[in-house]
Amino acid sequence: METNLTLSQEFLVDDLETLKVIAHNTRLNILQSLKHPKTVKEVAKFLQLPATKLYYHVNLMEKHGLIQVVETNIVSGILEKKYQVVAHHYRIDNSLLTEQPAASAEMEQMLTTIFNVTETEIRRTVQDSEQNPFAEGATGILYRASLRLTPEQHAEFYGRLKTILDEITEQSSGEANSEQPIYGLTLAYYPIQPPSDEEDA
Repeated sequence: METNLTLSQEFLVDDLETLKVIAHNTRLNILQSLKHPKTVKEVAKFLQLPATKLYYHVNLMEKHGLIQVVETNIVSGILEKKYQVVAHHYRIDNSLLTEQPAASAEMEQMLTTIFNVTETEIRRTVQDSEQNPFAEGATGILYRASLRLTPEQHAEFYGRLKTILDEITEQSSGEANSEQPIYGLTLAYYPIQPPSDEEDA
């Protein structure tokens, strides 16, 4: 039985328990795979993982409202569920992060998970396509820099960056075509605390 559900534009992670659930490499990969409805077995095939290792994660994500059941069918006498994300985009409330100490386990887990997912996706792309997405003439960008900006330059750059992200997010949340290429975006723009003299030594 299929349920007609409309995805929300955004899911805001604004409590610590949900943050702990979403800040996990496997569960973030599951979210990525559920842009369109899939059974746990289909997710397992997509992620190249045993289905038995995914049921716990899927049940936990459903319990915290991160994913939803959109279709149920009886297959060989067994109830089979199809899951899908509940929103086009997931965002962690900045206030939730600022309430966590910089060295807290939650902050460390979140950062580790985000960059692990990025690394996994890049490695999988290189392995499957046998091409470097960052080579000259390719479509990827890999950039790392430390910028010295005046308050005015920072405000202008931040504003332009935010505008671009808002625009591309709105465009991406339109009617999805499963044939369209998927692009990963990991962005971190932040003030840097210079290392102490002890760290330089």
